[in-house]
Amino acid sequence: MSRPPCIEIPFKKSAETEWVRPLRQYIARVHQEDPDEYNSDCQILQRMRQDMRGAKADETGRDIIFRYYSHLEALERRIRVGEHGVKTVFQ
Repeated sequence: MSRPPCIEIPFKKSAETEWVRPLRQYIARVHQEDPDEYNSDCQILQRMRQDMRGAKADETGRDIIFRYYSHLEALERRIRVGEHGVKTVFQ
Protein backbone atom coordinates (compact mmCIF):
# COMPACT_ATOMS: atom_id res chain seq x y z
CA MET A 1 0.00 0.00 0.00
CA SER A 2 1.48 3.34 -0.98
CA ARG A 3 1.66 6.21 1.45
CA PRO A 4 0.14 9.57 0.62
CA PRO A 5 2.62 12.35 -0.13
CA CYS A 6 3.67 14.42 2.85
CA ILE A 7 4.96 17.94 3.14
CA GLU A 8 8.18 18.15 5.10
CA ILE A 9 8.19 20.92 7.68
CA PRO A 10 11.51 21.73 9.36
CA PHE A 11 11.71 21.17 13.09
CA LYS A 12 11.79 24.15 15.40
CA LYS A 13 15.10 24.31 17.25
CA SER A 14 14.86 23.97 21.02
CA ALA A 15 17.67 25.31 23.18
CA GLU A 16 18.89 23.76 26.41
CA THR A 17 16.68 24.98 29.23
CA GLU A 18 17.15 24.63 32.99
CA TRP A 19 13.63 24.17 34.31
CA VAL A 20 14.11 21.47 36.96
CA ARG A 21 15.41 23.92 39.59
CA PRO A 22 12.53 26.42 39.13
CA LEU A 23 10.05 23.54 39.22
CA ARG A 24 11.54 22.22 42.47
CA GLN A 25 11.40 25.73 43.98
CA TYR A 26 7.76 26.03 42.93
CA ILE A 27 6.90 22.69 44.57
CA ALA A 28 8.56 23.77 47.82
CA ARG A 29 7.06 27.28 47.82
CA VAL A 30 3.50 26.70 46.60
CA HIS A 31 2.75 23.12 47.58
CA GLN A 32 4.99 23.20 50.66
CA GLU A 33 6.24 19.70 49.92
CA ASP A 34 9.73 18.28 49.82
CA PRO A 35 10.86 18.64 46.19
CA ASP A 36 13.24 15.69 46.65
CA GLU A 37 10.17 13.45 46.55
CA TYR A 38 9.72 14.48 42.91
CA ASN A 39 13.34 14.07 41.78
CA SER A 40 12.60 10.95 39.78
CA ASP A 41 9.64 12.54 38.00
CA CYS A 42 11.62 15.69 37.22
CA GLN A 43 14.49 13.65 35.81
CA ILE A 44 12.12 11.60 33.65
CA LEU A 45 10.58 14.75 32.22
CA GLN A 46 14.06 16.24 31.69
CA ARG A 47 15.10 13.09 29.83
CA MET A 48 11.96 13.28 27.69
CA ARG A 49 12.88 16.86 26.79
CA GLN A 50 16.39 15.80 25.79
CA ASP A 51 14.96 12.98 23.69
CA MET A 52 12.54 15.39 22.04
CA ARG A 53 15.37 17.78 21.16
CA GLY A 54 17.17 15.00 19.29
CA ALA A 55 14.11 13.48 17.62
CA LYS A 56 14.50 12.52 13.97
CA ALA A 57 12.06 13.31 11.18
CA ASP A 58 10.39 9.91 11.20
CA GLU A 59 7.50 8.15 12.96
CA THR A 60 9.57 7.36 16.04
CA GLY A 61 10.63 11.00 16.33
CA ARG A 62 7.02 12.09 15.94
CA ASP A 63 5.97 9.72 18.73
CA ILE A 64 8.72 11.07 21.02
CA ILE A 65 7.57 14.65 20.42
CA PHE A 66 3.88 13.79 20.94
CA ARG A 67 4.67 11.92 24.17
CA TYR A 68 6.65 14.86 25.57
CA TYR A 69 3.96 17.32 24.53
CA SER A 70 1.22 15.24 26.20
CA HIS A 71 3.22 15.21 29.44
CA LEU A 72 3.65 18.99 29.24
CA GLU A 73 -0.11 19.37 28.80
CA ALA A 74 -0.75 17.24 31.88
CA LEU A 75 1.83 19.21 33.87
CA GLU A 76 0.34 22.52 32.76
CA ARG A 77 -2.99 21.60 34.37
CA ARG A 78 -1.28 21.13 37.74
CA ILE A 79 1.52 23.70 37.77
CA ARG A 80 1.35 27.31 36.67
CA VAL A 81 4.14 28.65 34.50
CA GLY A 82 4.75 32.38 34.39
CA GLU A 83 5.05 35.31 36.73
CA HIS A 84 3.27 33.65 39.67
CA GLY A 85 4.28 30.08 38.91
CA VAL A 86 7.42 28.34 37.67
CA LYS A 87 9.70 31.09 36.42
CA THR A 88 11.79 29.74 33.58
CA VAL A 89 12.81 31.12 30.21
CA PHE A 90 12.36 28.97 27.13
CA GLN A 91 14.41 30.15 24.17
